[in-house]
Amino acid sequence: MIDLLANLQPIVLIVMLILMYCIENVLPYLNPPANKKRHYSRNFVISLISFLINALLGTLVVMVVELTAENHWGLLNHLQLPLPVQLLAGILLFDLGSYLTHNLQHKVPFFWRFHRIHHSDNHLNVSSSLRFHPVDVIVSQFIYQCIGVILIGMPITAFVIYGSIAIPLLILQHSNVRFPRGFERFASLVFATPGWHKIHHSSEQKETDSHYGDVFTFWDRIFGTWGHKQPHEIEYGLKEFNREEHHRVAHLLVSPFKSRKTTDPE
Repeated sequence: MIDLLANLQPIVLIVMLILMYCIENVLPYLNPPANKKRHYSRNFVISLISFLINALLGTLVVMVVELTAENHWGLLNHLQLPLPVQLLAGILLFDLGSYLTHNLQHKVPFFWRFHRIHHSDNHLNVSSSLRFHPVDVIVSQFIYQCIGVILIGMPITAFVIYGSIAIPLLILQHSNVRFPRGFERFASLVFATPGWHKIHHSSEQKETDSHYGDVFTFWDRIFGTWGHKQPHEIEYGLKEFNREEHHRVAHLLVSPFKSRKTTDPE
């Protein structure tokens, strides 16, 4: 069952992308970009690069998960916990690690130079979901996952379940679709819903540096990194990506390696 769930994850990702693309083009929440075709195509190229890198590195991450289980590495492998408790603890600790890593991606200038490519999109929609710089993918999807799995002693089952929740949620969070207020109000008590996550893509730094949780909202509530704005009140993107040429694929890939002076707006 777990093997099947793991094998279905890439298919779920593709199906969710297509489904939400169709919905947001029929019932958009916020005004779409003036040139939708150009916006989608640019994000598609960046997303394809990220997807391929993630697929390649994902194989190595799975090897680390298997080695962790075989060698009894990590915290959970040294605690005598019932299986359901072990799985829940693994999922929660892994998401906490993801929350902390996300903080570092914003607070450490080197990491932010790459992570800001994801935040630079000023028209948030489903095509923004995988708009990550390749280096950002390596930091968050490979380095953290390997370290997190080993330190936590992440069970294989918990790892697969977490991914099966995080992947569709990632697509929903960035889609230009409005979800019912009641759903947002109650679901966001536990999960990082689309309305909750969109605040993280605000152009205002105080709001950008908030709502770090990838799956759960516990950590933002515990550490005070959350606010109360609504998605329709937000201007998306980053001020240093205020010109159309800043969103060309070549610029997005190269800009982290340029000096700050050459990437700031005039």
